[in-house]
Amino acid sequence: LKQLVHSQSAELYPIYTFPIMMITSGFVVILLAIGLRNIEAEEHGNDFDGCKQYNTEMGYDEPLYYIPTNTLNNTVDHGEFKYYKIGVLGTNDGVIRLSNYMYPYDKNVTEIVVGSHWNTRSGGRTQYRTSSNEYKNTDLVRALTPNMLNPFRPVMLKLKLWVDGKKEVFHDGHDYPFLGFMDTQKLPVNYMAFTRRNLTLVFFYDCPM
Repeated sequence: LKQLVHSQSAELYPIYTFPIMMITSGFVVILLAIGLRNIEAEEHGNDFDGCKQYNTEMGYDEPLYYIPTNTLNNTVDHGEFKYYKIGVLGTNDGVIRLSNYMYPYDKNVTEIVVGSHWNTRSGGRTQYRTSSNEYKNTDLVRALTPNMLNPFRPVMLKLKLWVDGKKEVFHDGHDYPFLGFMDTQKLPVNYMAFTRRNLTLVFFYDCPM
């Protein structure tokens, strides 16, 4: 598009304005597209952003590293119960071990197992492990949970641990637990450990709620 203007000599001179408008509009569109992509990236972040990571190099019967729960930053404490958000990445048998001692030999602990029996079941149980590293597991609950775990993306879980011994496990964002049981020993959860059976897993813990 061009406009015609008069000069003092009464000759008509064309003034071109459309290319400038076109460049300006294109620049605005580019900025808008970049802004939308940034917003989209923020809205579709990883579920484990802000979590700490633990790789299960130690197997089920090896000495585990027990994490003091009072050092976790993102625990939600409601007095009668506490929430912990945890992610598990792998194929099967993710074990969360809860204890009131850092070295729980000749002591009872509680285990929450997700994706056992080749990723078909989950359960809760108590365990007594002797100083000679022999143990006995007592099942408290089992549930069918086919394809719970995934080697390509972590399943994000929320643990709800009550002071009266009740323990519930939710998928993060869900209102109802897929696993729940009562631990009559009412052991305080002062420590938490992660382990596996045959294949290495990655746990994400102390995750923001």
